[in-house]
Amino acid sequence: MTKKTLTRLPAIACPHCEAKSIVRDSIEITPMVRELRLSCTNEDCGHTFVAQFSVIRTIRPSAMPKEGIRLPFGAWFRKSANDDHPEPANDDHGLAAAIASTMII
Repeated sequence: MTKKTLTRLPAIACPHCEAKSIVRDSIEITPMVRELRLSCTNEDCGHTFVAQFSVIRTIRPSAMPKEGIRLPFGAWFRKSANDDHPEPANDDHGLAAAIASTMII
């Protein structure tokens, strides 16, 4: 038997006044997407809005995978913008490769 746990949703700020908002209701769109109805806690603002909550990738695979659910694997943190094309530490801007291509074996 599995233990039922309460779901704790992330805090979402009101897009207008940036006060905390509270999830009032949610509906399942797909097994990996929910729409949330939120209300701003700032009484002077009073904004009510809809947000989407979606599952986007797997960090650690499930021990009980569900048929038909396919998620890409990925890390929790995104890599830095300057890590797109890291150069090897021993590469002098391709100089070693250029010299090696001119050598006769």
